[in-house]
Amino acid sequence: MSALTPSILPRAACPDPVFPAAMAGGLLAAATPAEPESTTTTTVSSLGKDLLLDIFLRLPNLPALVRAALACRTWLGAVRSSPSFRRLFHALHPAPLLGIFLETDGICIPTFVPVRRFDPDVAVSLRRGDFFLTSLPAEGDASRGWLLDDCRGGRALLWNALHGSLAALNPMTWAVDSLPMPPVDFMAETRNFLGFHLLYSDEKPSSFRVVCICADASRVRAAVFSSETWDWAINPWVEIGGNNSLKCKTSTLVGDSVYWPCHGEAHMIRIDATTMDVTTVDLPSQAKVWTHSVDGDGIQSWIPHKAISLGAQVDRITEGFQGDLKVVQVRDGTAYLSRTMMTPSGLLCCWFFSLCLETMELDLLIQGRYDGRGYPYIMAWPPSLVGDEAPELEGSE
Repeated sequence: MSALTPSILPRAACPDPVFPAAMAGGLLAAATPAEPESTTTTTVSSLGKDLLLDIFLRLPNLPALVRAALACRTWLGAVRSSPSFRRLFHALHPAPLLGIFLETDGICIPTFVPVRRFDPDVAVSLRRGDFFLTSLPAEGDASRGWLLDDCRGGRALLWNALHGSLAALNPMTWAVDSLPMPPVDFMAETRNFLGFHLLYSDEKPSSFRVVCICADASRVRAAVFSSETWDWAINPWVEIGGNNSLKCKTSTLVGDSVYWPCHGEAHMIRIDATTMDVTTVDLPSQAKVWTHSVDGDGIQSWIPHKAISLGAQVDRITEGFQGDLKVVQVRDGTAYLSRTMMTPSGLLCCWFFSLCLETMELDLLIQGRYDGRGYPYIMAWPPSLVGDEAPELEGSE
């Protein structure tokens, strides 16, 4: 072999001045596929309960939570099994106002007007619900005679005076309970039927109570229906003194107590729906926001909480049309107000407002022609999201 001809040797036997043998061995080792290491894959379904509920607290509202919880059985179980999560979520995200049921002249069944239809989560609930009240019991002409007496806890309480029927309807689930009317003797012994009220508990949304109030010349009487016993408990007459000036559908439910103003007098009666105690409460002297409290000696009094001037705001919204501003209801820190007036041309106009008592922000909810009686429908915590309750699939899509 010529001295000018390079030696042809195997690659491994050739010393390389640039890549020493040790480095070459390292490159070869690096090029060899390594054994796969065992790893644990984390998925959404494997999240712990505490972390999952912490994520759910960041959802924007109750309809979004319902949709998320019903996505899988594990998530539903986590929400249902935690009363503390339910209370915290409600504190962070007050139940949304979905709309208002109105009693309109010429319409024989309450009309529902949505107020948050452009919210995508709320829109799903509205599309799935029975807000046309089509599931009401059909007796004769089913579209006649139904009056709305109360709307709480996700249920609407309706009374049909023509057929003597009473029904509690949940528009979100299409569930309707045909309730027995109070005993005939109870209704026959009174001159003045004042109305019904619906009571419920956030801790047990599947059950509810109905309070029926009647009055006589100087007495009041209450009957309480329980969905658990499916029976009415009749309470004795209670003397309130003076001439009876209580009128139908003028009461307010605060907690478990019904407050009924005595027209033309500076007081109202308070009926505790739990103990059935009836007391007389003097009205405050001025129309402001007052807090009714009891001091350490058991003396009841009104304490001024906040003075509100809404005249200029309301007049601007109603374009100067004058009329009485009435408090319809106060729920979860929000006061619902209405103003009704008759125009010179004979048209009935009404405006429905919400007033946040914390920020004092006034919002116009609806404007139209109705008799001024409205019932806000606020979405309640669904029974399907409470432990030991049968699942219902409201708002799941």
